[in-house]
Amino acid sequence: MEKLTPIHVGLFGHVDHGKTALARVLSEKVSTAGLDKHPEAKRRQMSIDIGFTAFNLDNYLITLVDVPGHADLIRTAVSGASIIDAAILAVSATQGPQVQTGEHLVLLESLGIERLVVVLTKSDLVDEAKVRAVKGSIRGALYSSFYKDAPIVVVSSTTGSGIPELKSTLLSALSPPKRDLTSKFKMVIDHAFLIKGTGTVVTGTVMRGKVRVGDTIEIAPLSVSGRVKSIQTFKESREMAEAGDRVGIALQGIDHRSIHRGCYASLPGSLKPVRHIVAKAKINRFFKKEISPALFVHITIGMTSIQAEVFPYRKTEGKLVAMSAPRNEDFTSYLKLPKPIVAERGDRILFSLLSLPPTALRIAASGVVLETPGVAPPLKLMEEKVGVVTRLLQKESVIVGGLARSKTGAERIVGENITTEQGVKGNVSSTFGTKGLVLANFDQVPEKDEKVLLRVYREFKIS
Repeated sequence: MEKLTPIHVGLFGHVDHGKTALARVLSEKVSTAGLDKHPEAKRRQMSIDIGFTAFNLDNYLITLVDVPGHADLIRTAVSGASIIDAAILAVSATQGPQVQTGEHLVLLESLGIERLVVVLTKSDLVDEAKVRAVKGSIRGALYSSFYKDAPIVVVSSTTGSGIPELKSTLLSALSPPKRDLTSKFKMVIDHAFLIKGTGTVVTGTVMRGKVRVGDTIEIAPLSVSGRVKSIQTFKESREMAEAGDRVGIALQGIDHRSIHRGCYASLPGSLKPVRHIVAKAKINRFFKKEISPALFVHITIGMTSIQAEVFPYRKTEGKLVAMSAPRNEDFTSYLKLPKPIVAERGDRILFSLLSLPPTALRIAASGVVLETPGVAPPLKLMEEKVGVVTRLLQKESVIVGGLARSKTGAERIVGENITTEQGVKGNVSSTFGTKGLVLANFDQVPEKDEKVLLRVYREFKIS
């Protein structure tokens, strides 16, 4: 029998908008935490963890990744979005688009998810006029996003109405994803637990390469190794798994209690934990706050979400200068981490400000990892001092005041480059007197009382 092509489809939407009920109707196989099996999820009557279920659709094995919709669980939703190829956004016909509807749209767009189907759920609870009104509201929410032309399918998980149309619409939206089958094995882990008689089991999604029964694999960043005893995909045993597969792997020689979400299974020595990251990113156009040096943000790479200090910077006059991140253009930033994580060049990275209230957009920026240096880059802070031409002398020399407060301060800036407000370049040649005045030379003689700018750089101490 020919193997079905695995595709991972995220289920997103505001809390109580019918995601898990939709997954229950679609799914034929249930895996880790699927359909809210967690006792706490049943008690609270909402998803609190990522759930995995599956069904066959033509030549595809669709894994549904059901993420929590509650505002307090956005970090879990972000980690779930990191492993998907496409998405379904559930919107209740009784409520229409809500706060997390918009936040999830931004999340999907930020992570580069190109394929989206919007599902209008609970249609059996409203009349046709309400359905039309909510569809209009959805189109309005989609208009300013990447997904303005996304299809909208009206369904009821209770009656089954619209489910066949949803499947055909989803099939039309999908295409076989490109998988890296030749690089070294790497699997992101979402759950780890103990099964009596089997031992430690880790479940996750194979990001690249292949793994076979009998292989020795390492759990990064923990640096512990074990042997693969068995492999299963939705309870079907396999001898080998490859990029794109969702699998459970039984391991020999590793304690499950040391493994957490965001760890990776990999070939020994192939993944290097890092504490320093340089990333290229862009601020979300809807984010209202400023990303300034030494701001604490949450970064998400794969399924790892960790608080980090961010230091946006640019190269100015040959120096790396810390600054606030500019809007509407890419910026480079250094990220200092409190503990090692797994990150590689080219990994997608998401910046979130989870300290903001749920009513505010918390997804601040997104981009990619540029490099993982061993140490922090030598960042400096730029301070701009403003002086004024107080006296004109002969031979294009002038006396400038206001750049220093004392002769000692003036001595520190001798040799520094300066610029008039008209853009004429000059240089501080010497001190003048005892009150902080300096003697300066310019390419062209400036006017008396013209402003003069001096950029002073000082070390930016990264604690």
